[in-house]
Amino acid sequence: MTLSAVSQSLTPGAEIFLYRLDATSAGAGTYYFVQAAQSDGNPITFGGQAYTAVDIKTEGFESNSGGVLPQPKLTIANSDDFIQSLVNTYGDLAGCGLSRVRTFARFLDSGTEPDPTAYSGPDIYRIERKSDENPIFIEWELSASFDQEGKLLPGRQFVRDTCTRRYRYYSPTHAQAHPDGYVYPVVFPCPYAGAAAFTAQGVATTAAFDRCGRKDNDCRLRFGEDGVLPTGAFPGIARV
Repeated sequence: MTLSAVSQSLTPGAEIFLYRLDATSAGAGTYYFVQAAQSDGNPITFGGQAYTAVDIKTEGFESNSGGVLPQPKLTIANSDDFIQSLVNTYGDLAGCGLSRVRTFARFLDSGTEPDPTAYSGPDIYRIERKSDENPIFIEWELSASFDQEGKLLPGRQFVRDTCTRRYRYYSPTHAQAHPDGYVYPVVFPCPYAGAAAFTAQGVATTAAFDRCGRKDNDCRLRFGEDGVLPTGAFPGIARV
């Protein structure tokens, strides 16, 4: 059956959304993933391309009849540290492209009717900014690739109390790990390279649990009370 016929069928089967993240503009690569809930947590293959199962939540992708372009949000779980390490190394991924295609389980390479041409889309978006980040998930706001309205200058968001520098993470087996076992970000990195490690709550710990709480106190722990604090926050600004 064709994609059109299946879409209009009363029993089309499981619908699958496939995502492609083009992070080459940030110095990274291209990543393919599928919503884990749609693939039972297993990787899938479509048209010979493997898609990694990741916990994803999307909202706002739907178009409306009012002529307003959608501004969706993409939320990806941090449970396997894959996305967090990507952000730590290459920055917030602003400006990177994200495309989404829709197909059905029957058309996957392992489906009952494999067909790499049976898909709709792609819906092409661009990552505008990272709107939330915590140990559980990271959220981005997207815009249509041809929608430039609302572009702000400067592109970097001024945040008073939270440092936006990319902090190192411990992964001695990583291909880009330094001799001390840490991987240091390339984009807007925190310059700290000391041996002392602290948790996000400011408690001394081992390298494996080294996290920055992104506050002024975290800077002082690492650079000293009287040292120069290379914070990425803007403590001098105030709400007007």
